[in-house]
Amino acid sequence: MTLAIDSPRPQMAAKALSVAEIVGRIRSVIEQQFPSPVWVEGELSNCSYPSSGHIYFSLVDERVTDRFGQRLVLPCAFYRGANQHLKFQLTDGLKVLCLGQVTVYERQGQYQLKVLRVEPKGIGALQLAFEQLKKRLQAEGLFEASRKRPIPSMPARIGVITSPTGSAIHDMVSKLRGWFHVVIVPVKVQGEGAATEIARALDLANRLHLAEVLIVGRGGGSVEDLWAFNEEPVARAIARSKIPVISAVGHQDDWTIADYVADRRASTPTDAAKRLVYDYETCMTQSRELIQRLVDVMDSVLDDHAQHLETLGAQLRLLHPQNQLARHITHTTEWQRQLTNRMQFTLATYERELQGIAGRLQALSPLAVLSRGYSITLKLPEHHVVTTTDRLHLGDELETLLANGRVVSAVTQMIPQT
Repeated sequence: MTLAIDSPRPQMAAKALSVAEIVGRIRSVIEQQFPSPVWVEGELSNCSYPSSGHIYFSLVDERVTDRFGQRLVLPCAFYRGANQHLKFQLTDGLKVLCLGQVTVYERQGQYQLKVLRVEPKGIGALQLAFEQLKKRLQAEGLFEASRKRPIPSMPARIGVITSPTGSAIHDMVSKLRGWFHVVIVPVKVQGEGAATEIARALDLANRLHLAEVLIVGRGGGSVEDLWAFNEEPVARAIARSKIPVISAVGHQDDWTIADYVADRRASTPTDAAKRLVYDYETCMTQSRELIQRLVDVMDSVLDDHAQHLETLGAQLRLLHPQNQLARHITHTTEWQRQLTNRMQFTLATYERELQGIAGRLQALSPLAVLSRGYSITLKLPEHHVVTTTDRLHLGDELETLLANGRVVSAVTQMIPQT
């Protein structure tokens, strides 16, 4: 038996809404519900770093699931303009707090959190950034003792990369001067761009061979004040430096990434100066002790020979005429006198040569030349020293190193020498 069922007659269809209208209404509802930025807590998932500089990820609720047992997910977009000051790296599984605006990504019809700020949960952002960079550089082997260079025991020139106005520089330089020739490379040590300046100064010191040892550091301060020495550009510049580097940042308890990468860590800038002076004094003391030991040994040898000769003289007096014995004694005494005079002359000669070398080194110092009113001009961006106009062109940028700073200029006219 077949039942016939009449279908209802279709009514006039209402006007259809466009996709844009639907998405716009959804966006309007969401933005009315969330008129201002909100803090959202969750766990990072699916972090991606495209070449655009934006960061995309999802916030996952680790405690609540949907009716199918799946964890709830909130898509997030952290645009380049907002994330450029992020100190640490976003990685999957990290628990964070995000400040953002809940909105709709219209092209995909998907709600999302437009992130304005990210803070790690349970640990400070700077501490997390420190630990992340430390772990990564340690895995690369930058902290290994085998790659660290020995500090010269008697360097002639010491390079100091720090702020010229800081209190630490005056105490440090006062201890170094009188023992070494000190070359100061002035840089910012805190604030925006400080890490870049420090890294460039390290590279410049290497290119120009300004010193045999470099001290990089500053006086004490807060974690934020010292942060430039925890940034990757500074660590990389220290690692690639051909000149041994001493890190001297903050106080005894302040440890930075620069301390781990440097060839030697000093607890304070003053401590760095004291240790270099101590090494120099120790070397000089050891040299004087060795010289004195040599003199003592020679005196002992001469005394032994003299005693032996006296014994032979006593024997000869029994076997030979008295005048032969007197002649041997005279020769021995003259030999002793000549040997002593020769040693004293040799030591005096070495001392004069050392003073002459020290004087020549002082005369050749770029800083000494700069302090007399001269300057060094470098062509940017290569930082080649300019000696003639042959390789210059109008509009080239120049950097001029003066005794108390640097000047950046451009070539507007070249006048040949007549």
